[in-house]
This record gives sequence, C-alpha cells and structure tokens, in this order.
Amino acid sequence: MTRGQRPGEAPKIKPGSITLRQAWERYRDAHMKRKGRNPGTIENYRDHMERLFEDWLDKPLARLGRQPTLVVERHDKITKENGPYIANGSMRSLRAVYNHARKSNTDLPPVNPISAIDWNKEHRRKTGMGPNDISDWLRELLALENPLRREFHLLTLLTGSRPTALKKVRIEHIDLQQRMIHIPRPKGGEEKAFDIPLSRPMIRCVIRAIRWARIMYSEQAESWLFPAESELGHLVEHKEERDVLSKWGNDLRQSYRTLAQAAGVSELDIHLLMNHSLPGVNAGYITRDRLLRDHLRQQQQRISELVVRKLRGGARSFVGPVAWKREDRGRN
Repeated sequence: MTRGQRPGEAPKIKPGSITLRQAWERYRDAHMKRKGRNPGTIENYRDHMERLFEDWLDKPLARLGRQPTLVVERHDKITKENGPYIANGSMRSLRAVYNHARKSNTDLPPVNPISAIDWNKEHRRKTGMGPNDISDWLRELLALENPLRREFHLLTLLTGSRPTALKKVRIEHIDLQQRMIHIPRPKGGEEKAFDIPLSRPMIRCVIRAIRWARIMYSEQAESWLFPAESELGHLVEHKEERDVLSKWGNDLRQSYRTLAQAAGVSELDIHLLMNHSLPGVNAGYITRDRLLRDHLRQQQQRISELVVRKLRGGARSFVGPVAWKREDRGRN
C-alpha cells in the first residue's frame, strides 16, 4: 500500500507511468468482465497481451504513444512469424487497451500508435457449402464413429450457430414445448442473449443428442446437451481431421448463411436468425421476440428442409431408413 492509499483502493498511478500490464488489467476487469464479455474473447486478448507483447508489459504505455515505430515493427514481426490475421488481431487488441487507458490517463499521447501501421489485407474465408455440396458432406458425417459428435456437427449446420455457443447449451436452455434453445451468453455477452427457433429436423437432432448423451455420459448428460469427459463436463474440442470431415465449425456457419439464401430467406431474416447486428436505421425498430414463434421458425424450417432433402436423397439419416420412414409417416 502506498502512502495516502486507502485499504482496498487501487494504487494511484503517476502521470505518464501507467504500464501496458496495468492498462490491460484495467481493461480486462473494468471493461470486459464488467460488461460480460465472452470468456473466449477475454482469453484471446490475454494471449495477445501476455504472449505477443510480453516484453512490453512492464514498460510505460506512453512509450508506445511517443514511438509508434515500435508498434509498426512489432506488427511486421508478428505478420512474419504468426501470420497476417493474428498480427492484425493483436493490434486491434492493443488499440482497444490504449484507447481505454487514455480515458483515465489523459497524459498519454492523444494519437493511438496503432494508427501508424499498414494493415494486412484480410480476405473473408469462403469455406461454406451450397445445396449441391450437402449430400457428400452428410456421407462424411455419417461415417464418424462418435454419434454425439455427429449430432453436434449437424445441429451446427442446422442452426448456423457458433460452435462455442452450442457446446455450452445446458439442458435447462432447451424448451421443446416452445421449440427454442436459449443462448444466454453468446459472442458479445449477456446483453446479446437470444433464442434459436427450432425446426422439426432440429428438434429430432436435439432429441437424438439427448438420448446418445444419456447412453454415453449419463452423469454429465444431466446438465449438458453435448456432454463429454472433460473438466468442464461438456464438449470442448469440436475439430475433426479434414480428410474425415471436410467441413466443421465456422465452415458450417457460413454454409447456413449460404443455404438460407438458396432457400429464399430474406437478408433481414438471416440476420435475425444468426443474431447478427441489424443493418440500417429502420431495422432497429424490429422486435425480434415478436417474430420468433411464427415467422422466424417458418424461415428456419425452410432452411432445414433444404438440408433434409439432400439427406434423404443421399445419406438417409443417422437413425436408419426405417426410422426415417416412420417419422415421415408421422409428419404426414
């Protein structure tokens, strides 16, 4: 405790002396955690700060503001050693930490040193599937030995959800009567919480997942939709070998977006279903919850039916053609 510091009070920082470590810790605790940022996002920032900028942590942040060439050289170094995307991402993290620190440390140079870098060109990865690709992918999926992982990948495709969010779906988040899955902490934190409307194929997928979970991981299945023998109790690693399953994770989220367009779903409805920020001023007046039970579920059904048609024409189903015929009769 420094002189004049009260018990429990954060130590006062002399003008111009705040370090990158102090600025990062303040940003993490006072901004990210307080606003409920996703743990994965916080971990990503931590990796940037404590690994890529480790040698800067205990140096005054003002030094970077006064010598932006240091930042330019570091961006070039990370680009060469770690790749252009990680280099750009680390600089976005540093920019956010610097901007936050300057709010309470006005002695810092006013121009963010990140403004001096030449950003690496980034290309959106186009790894999604179209309607004609689904049949082959489903054959690959059915060849996976683990039935619970099969259901996870299928539900990722049918929902267009981020894999991280699906892994953390708890049993209490599922409402089969209302045909919803609640996502309480998506990317962006609790304030971005939303419900996924379930089509009929999605409900069947969820029910099969629950059944397999109870057989394979009876204890963990009491809490999680996709349980596993992990420290957290749920599926942690969803990656597959590419020569076994060619598309997984965000590939399937991109596929969902492509399939939605092919199914004739409007751009606005796709944004709502994927919980994206709505484009345009007028879209801000739309109340998503009022559209969930009817309109958005109908659009979800259109997307799922496009997938199911390919499923029946090629790989049939996870539960065998007899079960599918039985379900078909039930639908009719």
